[in-house]
Amino acid sequence: MFRTRLAYGLEPQQFGHLYLPAAEAVTAPVPVVMIVHGGSWHGRYHLNLGTALAVELARRGLVAWNIEYRRLEAGGAWPEMSADLRAAFEAIFTLVVPHAHSAGIEVDPARVRLVGHSAGGQLAVWLAGENTSVRPEFVVSQAGALDLVTAGEHGRRVPQFEALFGVPFDEAPELYRSASPAHRVPTGIPVAVLHGTADVQVPVSVAHRYAEGARAVGDPVVLELFEGEDHVAFLDRTTRSWERSLELLTAPSAGDTDGLGRRSVDPAGQ
Repeated sequence: MFRTRLAYGLEPQQFGHLYLPAAEAVTAPVPVVMIVHGGSWHGRYHLNLGTALAVELARRGLVAWNIEYRRLEAGGAWPEMSADLRAAFEAIFTLVVPHAHSAGIEVDPARVRLVGHSAGGQLAVWLAGENTSVRPEFVVSQAGALDLVTAGEHGRRVPQFEALFGVPFDEAPELYRSASPAHRVPTGIPVAVLHGTADVQVPVSVAHRYAEGARAVGDPVVLELFEGEDHVAFLDRTTRSWERSLELLTAPSAGDTDGLGRRSVDPAGQ
């Protein structure tokens, strides 16, 4: 397994760590997974939150692209952050694929997957709705902040959201909606919404709202709940949510992930 730091832009935070599987273990074109770390969109959190997942994906034979991006107090807010997500994704085809090829590993461009935790889940699912040169095969949201609007519509102020956008909801509701995955469906991209029932940072009701809204407009979505697991369980290698994330991300295709791309919402998470 090899790790390489690649810059996808000129700003200090515009880089990613590329993890490649051992070339001798790869016998066919492999998927690439772009990992978007969370941390309330704030610069105090870094891409090392995604390192363990990236290492394990490469160990299991996939190419992992663990990205950094400009964050609050680390180079930017929503305009810079959203631009970086698009640039990092496009860099899969201009940087990641050629680099993997030079190492003797062929990437399957039809199997580009996204995964994001917490704020990274919002960013990953938002990105799936963007007009990119190649659409992702599917997205895995781990405790994703997938609804940035409902709190504001009910008169509640969320400091993290206001820091992200620079204005309260009632001054720019359309800006909030444009970034809120729950308000951007349909995208046509399959999304696996994974969430712990004991999550207090991002309530499980957020996962239900996204999944129900996606189903209502015909988007392929799976909702899976993990009883008793909290917000950070996805970063713990001993949890069911960690292992399930790996099962989904390493599946041969979306159609092999227990119904992702075919099944709709299962409120019981079964």
